[in-house]
Amino acid sequence: MNLNTLIESIIAGLPADRRQIMEGVVGEFAPGDTQRLLLALVAAASKRERQLIRILLRDMEVKEEQDRIERENQ
Repeated sequence: MNLNTLIESIIAGLPADRRQIMEGVVGEFAPGDTQRLLLALVAAASKRERQLIRILLRDMEVKEEQDRIERENQ
C-alpha cells in the first residue's frame, strides 16, 4: 500500500464533519503527503487521543523553548 492509498483510506473512514474540516486545512495550506497523513490520523483520533497529542505537542514546544533560551545564554 502506498502513502496516498493509506491517506485516502483513513479519510474515507472519517465522519463527514471531520472530513470537511480536514479538507479545509488541506485546501488552505497545501500540505505534503506526510503532513496529510498526520492530519488524517489526527482527524480520525478520539477525543482522548487528541488530548494526548496536545500534551505531546505542548511538552515538545516547552522543550524547544528551553533549548532556545539555553543557546541564547551560552
